[in-house]
Amino acid sequence: MNWIELSVTVNQAAESIATEILQEAGSNGVAIEDSNEVSKIREDRFGEIFELNPADYPEQHMIVKAYFNDLQYDETLKNSITAQLQDSPLIDPNVLAIEEKFVQESDWENEWKNYFHPFQASERFFIVPSWESVERDDTHLYIELDPGMAFGTGDHPTTSMCLKALEQIVQPQHHVIDVGTGSGILSVASYLLGAQSIKATDLDEMAVQAAKENFEKNHCLDAIETATGNLLTEEQGQYDVVIANILAHIIEKMVQDAYDHLNPDGYFITSGIIEEKRESIQTLMEDTGFTIKEVKNEEGWICIIGQKVN
Repeated sequence: MNWIELSVTVNQAAESIATEILQEAGSNGVAIEDSNEVSKIREDRFGEIFELNPADYPEQHMIVKAYFNDLQYDETLKNSITAQLQDSPLIDPNVLAIEEKFVQESDWENEWKNYFHPFQASERFFIVPSWESVERDDTHLYIELDPGMAFGTGDHPTTSMCLKALEQIVQPQHHVIDVGTGSGILSVASYLLGAQSIKATDLDEMAVQAAKENFEKNHCLDAIETATGNLLTEEQGQYDVVIANILAHIIEKMVQDAYDHLNPDGYFITSGIIEEKRESIQTLMEDTGFTIKEVKNEEGWICIIGQKVN
């Protein structure tokens, strides 16, 4: 299978809405090339600073790259995406530009290596690409990761906020389910935090397979149950923590199921929500019975932590 890389140039303020439009269109993931990254002071966290190649980044604004397989991508889909981007009031029409490129599956891994290097994703978690090595210490937790075709490297605000929430909440007695696991990063994090049991699910069989490979890399394959499933619609178990780092319109469909599948005092950690949809999701959670414990906000993305308090 081959892939189409759709590169969308937008103004910095439009990152979250452009990302949501592309993901709702069925993108198998996005990569962000932000012109501001090149000028940022890079922290030396590993005894080595990974220098960025300015040639890999735009001179100004940002590029959101989305990936579609060649079975799903056609002129109708492209026109639909273009219309939504043009209609968004947050996107500057003078900046907006759209380009497409075909990427062979054999080039996929090398494509990702241009963007993915070791980094600290939260207070305790470091993310380490499977093709690189770092010096480790006893005070941090390390997740070895190869996003493969599933994406989810931990560098996006939605994932880093979920990692921070897990640090706050997960206890050794907890049973955790990671809905829409993607690369499996949040399931591995739950394992490293000592959760008693973990289940990772995704609608995409390719994502489940990528997650399993990452579980094996992190020596927790036997400790994490995996399943292909549509959100929580067929779930039978009860949990102490439900994690869902997906999109707002999908989260809306699972709020009631999340509540029903949580034990008393259990937590629902959900992210992938743009600022414009924060109020509607938060209200829905409250109306369902959740007490909102915290709302995190990073770069226009929202993570909501709700608790089932009886």
